[in-house]
Amino acid sequence: MKVLNLFPLTVVQDEIFIEETERNELVTEISKMKNTHEEKKNSSYAWTGDTKGFEFLFSNKKFNSLASKISASLVKYLKLLEINTELLDIFYQRSWATYTNNEESINFHTHSQSNISFAYYLLKPNNSGGIIFKSNELQNEIAKNIFTNSKIEKSLINKPNAYNSDRSIFDLKQDSIIIFPSKTPHATAPNLSGSPRISISGDVSIMLKDSKGFEHLMPNFKNWTKI
Repeated sequence: MKVLNLFPLTVVQDEIFIEETERNELVTEISKMKNTHEEKKNSSYAWTGDTKGFEFLFSNKKFNSLASKISASLVKYLKLLEINTELLDIFYQRSWATYTNNEESINFHTHSQSNISFAYYLLKPNNSGGIIFKSNELQNEIAKNIFTNSKIEKSLINKPNAYNSDRSIFDLKQDSIIIFPSKTPHATAPNLSGSPRISISGDVSIMLKDSKGFEHLMPNFKNWTKI
């Protein structure tokens, strides 16, 4: 039997290697940010710089080299989708660090204000949790809720697999980056390593250099008129 998978969600994994001296410098910088704005916590939610006033991480010159390497991976992602990057201006809209201590995680969410999102693992101990992607539209759902956990428990579904699951988890290694459409629901698994996991995330916006003849993609902000 031949299986034909249609309408894929394409998530790209790449590797970005940095020197240990640079890694230590960036970890120190992120730790300073966290320590200057760390609220008393009564939850297991990770510290996320975008909600603490540190949502423009790449404006810090210490992150210039890493931002440049991430840019190369983002361009490769767009080219994989056969998007002509020569016609686009590509912007880091936001960039921030996430600091996840033991047993902390991040709930499912989307980044609806941007086009592309990414997560780079600056510090990733073993067993510190991965990223989870979720689909709200199960193309193979031949009957409503047929793929829920209760159907597995009742043995209607023998086992979850790529054809019947609504989520997938990727437990990446240190120096890995994962790139995906911003509209994709995603979360992180709990950190069970006993040591911090630090990732650097960002949202990317794309807009046309020249929007003449185009209707749907965002026109360049240089031509906008402020109200």
